[in-house]
Amino acid sequence: MAQRSRLRPSVDAIICGLPLAVMMGLVENRPDASIIEAKYYGYPLVWRTTMTFQPTEYNFVNLALDMGFWIIISFLVLVLIEKIVYRRTR
Repeated sequence: MAQRSRLRPSVDAIICGLPLAVMMGLVENRPDASIIEAKYYGYPLVWRTTMTFQPTEYNFVNLALDMGFWIIISFLVLVLIEKIVYRRTR
């Protein structure tokens, strides 16, 4: 039972972080130097690029790094929330 409670924040962070990273592919990211008529998506790293009259390009390495980033952020937020709730119930 104790092992399950230790893994729960990690599993919850993965469940929150993966869809969050994929949803960031809908958010336009405007780098300082870019190609005209190209739109860049993904945050913090650009992993989806669209250009006029061309197919969408995906950078799967940046997508994997974004997923790792959002999993870590989700984990930290979940642990922080758990600490606050645990402190109030004591």
